[in-house]
Amino acid sequence: MNKKSALTLGSIGGVLVILIIIIAFIMTRQHKTNSQSSSTKLPKINQAKVIKRIDYEIFNDSGTPLKYFENSDNYDDSVFVDNTKLGDRSLVGVVYVSAFNSDQPNDVGTFSFFKEHEIENLTTKWEKDGNSFVAKGYFVVKDTDKKYPFAFEFNADYMILQEWYGRNIKI
Repeated sequence: MNKKSALTLGSIGGVLVILIIIIAFIMTRQHKTNSQSSSTKLPKINQAKVIKRIDYEIFNDSGTPLKYFENSDNYDDSVFVDNTKLGDRSLVGVVYVSAFNSDQPNDVGTFSFFKEHEIENLTTKWEKDGNSFVAKGYFVVKDTDKKYPFAFEFNADYMILQEWYGRNIKI
């Protein structure tokens, strides 16, 4: 073996050793990252439970609304229609006026103008703090098939914290 061959073989060997060290470092680093993130992963959101809660609050005819609302005493400060706090106005009336560009709210009692149990494009996402998640989607209007946007914030126990309806939802 001449000097040139030995030098080439040594260079290749050195490069291989460096590559192995780099790969080993990356693999151990990746393992730490995966194990750390799995311990802080948020639980999967049960879409069926979210739909059940929304359905009950919106389409309830039993006369006992707010069953799944965490703080029903503070309901008026937790509901927004077209990005305006509800206050002491009727939610059904305000949503009806907003959805149908009407001056007079119908005395409908519940959200009977939406197709019951039909929620389109429901998406859910945990908040960064991991204490609550937001569910967004669209209610479908019975007569026109227009979609009306909504959003609900839930705590980890699927109790409703806040509600939004309308075209101008800003959370």
